[in-house]
Amino acid sequence: MAYQALYRKWRPRTFDAVVGQEAITDTLKNAIKRQKISHAFLFAGPRGTGKTSCAKIFAKALNCTNLQDGEPCNECANCKAADQGSLNDIIEIDAASNNGVDEIREIRDKVKYAPTQGKYKVYIIDEVHMLSMGAFNALLKTLEEPPEHVVFILATTELQKVPATIISRTQRYTFKRIDSQDLVSRMTYILNQEGVEFEPKALDIIAQVADGGMRDALSILDQILSYDQDKIKYEDALKITGFADQEKIENLLLDLANQKSDVALKTVKELLDNGASSKNILDEIIALSVKVMMALKGDTAQTFFTENYQDKIKGIAVNKLSQIVDLANQALNDLRYTNQQQIPLDVFVVKTSQDAPVAQASNNSATSSVDSREITDLKKQILDLQTKLDNLLKSNTQVGSQTANFSGKIKGDFKFNSQPNQKADTNTQTEEKPKAIKRKLNNSKVSQDSNRKQVYHVLENATKQDIATIKDIWPDLLSTLAVSQRAVLEVLEPVAASSKQVVLKCKYELWFERANKDNALINELEAKIATLTKHNYDIVLVADSSWLQVRKDFVASHKEELLAKKLQKIDHKEQEAKKDADNNVTKEQKKQVVDKAKELFGDLVTIKDE
Repeated sequence: MAYQALYRKWRPRTFDAVVGQEAITDTLKNAIKRQKISHAFLFAGPRGTGKTSCAKIFAKALNCTNLQDGEPCNECANCKAADQGSLNDIIEIDAASNNGVDEIREIRDKVKYAPTQGKYKVYIIDEVHMLSMGAFNALLKTLEEPPEHVVFILATTELQKVPATIISRTQRYTFKRIDSQDLVSRMTYILNQEGVEFEPKALDIIAQVADGGMRDALSILDQILSYDQDKIKYEDALKITGFADQEKIENLLLDLANQKSDVALKTVKELLDNGASSKNILDEIIALSVKVMMALKGDTAQTFFTENYQDKIKGIAVNKLSQIVDLANQALNDLRYTNQQQIPLDVFVVKTSQDAPVAQASNNSATSSVDSREITDLKKQILDLQTKLDNLLKSNTQVGSQTANFSGKIKGDFKFNSQPNQKADTNTQTEEKPKAIKRKLNNSKVSQDSNRKQVYHVLENATKQDIATIKDIWPDLLSTLAVSQRAVLEVLEPVAASSKQVVLKCKYELWFERANKDNALINELEAKIATLTKHNYDIVLVADSSWLQVRKDFVASHKEELLAKKLQKIDHKEQEAKKDADNNVTKEQKKQVVDKAKELFGDLVTIKDE
């Protein structure tokens, strides 16, 4: 007979044989004894915790002809057929490979047929979260109201991927990770039945690696038996699992806490040479640090491999252990982004063993020293920020109240028409400043006059649709610009638009003058607007302070023209309405003529559409 893996050979055949899930198995047994069988169950939990095993036992018990206190007898024909996988009334489906709508429709078509051998037809759908959304929808109605002889059992390791509509139609049972002591007890029982000797420390390592999964624990046990069939040894468990020697890990933690970096690095090298991985060493350091913290806080249930280890850890500060855990987690994260797996581990050892001392008092001193440095740095940053804020407020005040004294520079990242190649002596710039201001004022007046005409032209042809288009893309336009340009654009607001031009209102007079001369900025804005709207618009700027007056003057000067346009629109609408009414009257008259002709001449009338 071919060799059978331990997890298959020792798969539970009764509810009592399931390890670590007593609450669930007792509930299922009582449901069978009291004949309160739901139509659908959902088993969720980590891998290897007994979901599929419980589903098979439950299906077997439902069809058992000789129940024993809610347990299957495993002796009747139905139980034996179920154990061999030959009972036609128990259908197991792997949703990972049968996740389409067609497979679920096939189930839906077959559920109406009665069971052939047992009392219930049971469908076990494993990894149900792999079903497509269409398959879930196809399953909904059948899952909610199946025939009386059908029971669905759904199993999944990722409950969050199962739709809420499916979960609400089932009884949900959440399987928990199996305790390490339960794993060790089960492995001990199996090894005794197999007649294999073992070292208890080896089983502890296997339970730690299995992480609450019985199937994983038995698979590792099987692997070690293949390595040495005579005995399960602690050294073999370390080699096969890649876990480090626990005693060396305990000594390594003491070396790290006592700042013995040279000894700690040698210990790490030995562990790596013996087959341990960097990840496993860091995992064990974290687990051991937590155990030590619990022991220091009075948890007497914590045990260690090294003798008198409780006495050796008394001098370690809890803050130091917490720091070791944080640095180990950081090193674990760094392992994901490098092929040099030893480097993050060595960095962790050096940083941990050279930071805060072991003693509590020294630790507090070091911590307070670090805190004081951090506080000093934070105070310095706050002062710098306060200074920048004061300068910014001061510059804004000068901009608002002393426009005429503007020096030609804007603080911050806002640049309209920069000329990096232009160089001049400071004294020369100071002497020429009044002339520049005079030209700027003259240019401003000319610019405002020309802008007024451009704004009038836009307003003459403005439409609600065009301005709505510009306002719709305005937030997207902001997001496409750089930070400095975005700050500039926030002072602009679209207020009117025609099919060819858009009027942007500028909040500040000074920025209106500068932006009106910055062709690069205007061209870039026009290009981005064209990209977003798929239409070319020319930009016309207007100052916020003069916008209301410009619009008022336009309305006053174009009052008759605007009124004429409005009357023209009204007349056009009235003509359209009259035309539609005439068409309706004409159709009605034609219909009356046709009806009269049919009444007089009957079938002799032939209607032809013209």
